[in-house]
Amino acid sequence: MDGFIRDTASQPDTDTDGAEQRTHLRAGMLLMAALRLGDETTTREVRIRNLSEQGLMAEPGEPVPVGIAVTLDLPGVGEVSGTVAWSAEGRIGVALARVIDIALVNAARSGG
Repeated sequence: MDGFIRDTASQPDTDTDGAEQRTHLRAGMLLMAALRLGDETTTREVRIRNLSEQGLMAEPGEPVPVGIAVTLDLPGVGEVSGTVAWSAEGRIGVALARVIDIALVNAARSGG
C-alpha cells in the first residue's frame, strides 16, 4: 500500500463500466486549517481528512451548501480558494481552484 487514497472525484477515466475514477492521489491525513465560507469575514477551524493536488475532504461540523465558494488557509501553502463539490454528515469535499503542492503541507506539519 502506498499511503494514498485514490481520488475518485476528479476527471472521469475510461473504465469499461463507465464508473468515474479520480486521476490524482489523495493523501490521508489529519490536520487543522482555517475555512472561510462565501463572503464571510470570519474563519472557522476545520479538520482536513484527506488532501490531493486539486481537492480535499474537510469536517466543518455543520451543513455547508454544495456550490458555495470557500477559502482555506492550509499549512505550508497559504490561502487557496475552492468550491464545495459535495456535503454530507458534517463533511465536505472541496474542489480547489488551483493545484497545490502536498509536499509543502507535509513539510509544514513536520516542522520542516
